[in-house]
Amino acid sequence: MAADGSVLTGVLLFAAIAFGPAVGLWTLLRLPRVVRWVWERVRPEPAPRPSGLPLESLVADLRRLHREICGPAPPTRVRRTALLAAYDDVLLSVCRAVGVSDPPLGAAVAAGGTAGALDPDRGLARLRAEAAVQEAGIALDPPAAA
Repeated sequence: MAADGSVLTGVLLFAAIAFGPAVGLWTLLRLPRVVRWVWERVRPEPAPRPSGLPLESLVADLRRLHREICGPAPPTRVRRTALLAAYDDVLLSVCRAVGVSDPPLGAAVAAGGTAGALDPDRGLARLRAEAAVQEAGIALDPPAAA
């Protein structure tokens, strides 16, 4: 029995001497990958960064442009078209920010058309998008502060 134990010990010692350096080198090469994997599992998720402008800034721009649209008509057609196009862009940004899914104005802006921002169908889509934004809790014409 003593001979069996010494043979087994000899075989294990031989295997450790023969394969030890290869296993050690393999472990050393894999160690950074294992540490990175453990670090990604342990560390907390970073807070999502908002994309685009803050909602307060978008709403302020939307209200300003809304007042300009509801006020006296711009002197030129180019100015009116630019004002409506800017309003549509900000309105779509507000829709995305408050979570209005697929506003009808998005399809009208993407389609373009020959009349552009002055297209009557786009005007209707603009009204529907305004209603969706107001339904989401953003007043386009807030009451004046006393």
